Amino acid sequence: MEYRPGLHLLTTLYSDKLELLQHSANWKEFIQQQICKYELTEVGQAIHDFPTGGFTAVHCLTESHISIHTWPEYGLCTCDVFLSNFRKDNDHTTQSIMAAIHDFFETQRHESHTLRR
Repeated sequence: MEYRPGLHLLTTLYSDKLELLQHSANWKEFIQQQICKYELTEVGQAIHDFPTGGFTAVHCLTESHISIHTWPEYGLCTCDVFLSNFRKDNDHTTQSIMAAIHDFFETQRHESHTLRR
């Protein structure tokens, strides 16, 4: 079997939705819906809300991972979505989840990068 690199999308997005950047509760619900919608397999997660606001989360998947770190004091977050193409082509799913993240935060502007790995 030949290795087929997966798509790794990284973004810094800016949002006025500070309540979504402040606490992880809405993120948890949103990202679980995405994981279920695209039939991904979560094998673990670490989510931490900071006492002064903001949160960090990593969702480990058999397909790879989704992560986020928020800075509500700056109105931004960084996140990445990386899904391998080992068993099937997940490029569309990777792009769809990242688009949904932008919609969730009602992104005003962003700086994004794409990697094949």
